[in-house]
Amino acid sequence: MRYRRILPLVALVATGLVGTAFVGPSPPPGDGAPAADRLVRPDGTGSYVWPYTSRRRSVDGRTLALNVLVRGDPVQVRRALEGRSDVDWTAVEGDADVAVGGSPWRPARGAARYTYVTSDTDGGGRWVTAAYQLGTGAYLGRRVHVRAYPAPSGNWTALQAHAEYWDWFRLRHTVTGVAAGGRFVERDLRDEPFVAGVSREYHGLGGGGGDGWLTVIEFAPAALLLGLVLPVVGRSRATLADASLPVAVVALVLGVRAAGVVAEGLVPTADPKLFAAVLYPVLAVGAPAVAARLARGRPPTRTALLAAAGLGAGVLLDLGGVGVTVIPVRLALHRIALAGALGLLALGAARADRRTVALGGAAWVLALAAPLAGVV
Repeated sequence: MRYRRILPLVALVATGLVGTAFVGPSPPPGDGAPAADRLVRPDGTGSYVWPYTSRRRSVDGRTLALNVLVRGDPVQVRRALEGRSDVDWTAVEGDADVAVGGSPWRPARGAARYTYVTSDTDGGGRWVTAAYQLGTGAYLGRRVHVRAYPAPSGNWTALQAHAEYWDWFRLRHTVTGVAAGGRFVERDLRDEPFVAGVSREYHGLGGGGGDGWLTVIEFAPAALLLGLVLPVVGRSRATLADASLPVAVVALVLGVRAAGVVAEGLVPTADPKLFAAVLYPVLAVGAPAVAARLARGRPPTRTALLAAAGLGAGVLLDLGGVGVTVIPVRLALHRIALAGALGLLALGAARADRRTVALGGAAWVLALAAPLAGVV
């Protein structure tokens, strides 16, 4: 009889984990180099680019759509993005220097992503990785992330810009929008004096979060770089006792996020993954430890529900804090599995039932391991 209460929580964990394995985008068919009709000619020359990025040197690893094209000398484009206020620019017409705004971009870290380009000199195609990556925002919070792919020959640079946030339960970034990233780049450069125009071009190839449109930013051809300095860069007591568990779980989830962002700001030159390596165990071990400790002696069913609700509230507040308003189904199912596991562990702790505690702990570990195995 007593174990009937366990079954719904076990079912919750199982549903979440199984769902994450089957719900999600499927990779496009094919492998190797892209077909000729899947290439885009950016600037009317003989060079082409595949308008996507890929996890590997093959179309079957496709990830996100290239969404911004900057026409201009690739070296000039990079300088404009990385340190435009440290550069002496001449006016498009005349010899007077012009003032430009500061750059929000900083060098960024991210996984290797490839795209396919052809050269207008020899016509050969090859897979290339991003020449540089830029970001604005916090690595362990939310940011806009850009990967840049300069032309092998010709005056253009293709950008893949997207908004993303650091997901503590997956230990990697989750993309929230390709369009949002492109709009940020467009707003950043639109009013600069070295930009001659901003337009949109339709190439008709959707997928990867794109709709077949490219934002095209035209650099003024007469804008010259004169110099460069890159930046170095009783009842009341019972109520209080009931509230302590969910509040503690919420505080733990939000505290890990805040600590990561603060640490990244204090030591900007350090690899943010070092902070993630320190803080992730706090989240992974801290949540079940808090649930086990505060659930002792409490009403079992209510305590299990409060533990699960606390994690759910923490996740929602955390996502809201990094600007996420829409959660993919597979991620929602994964968080449901985590909440069910924590509730199961709290149920066992409240009953002083070691078997149920062990079952909840195993479910928690399994749910955390699922993203590391590529299931989520």
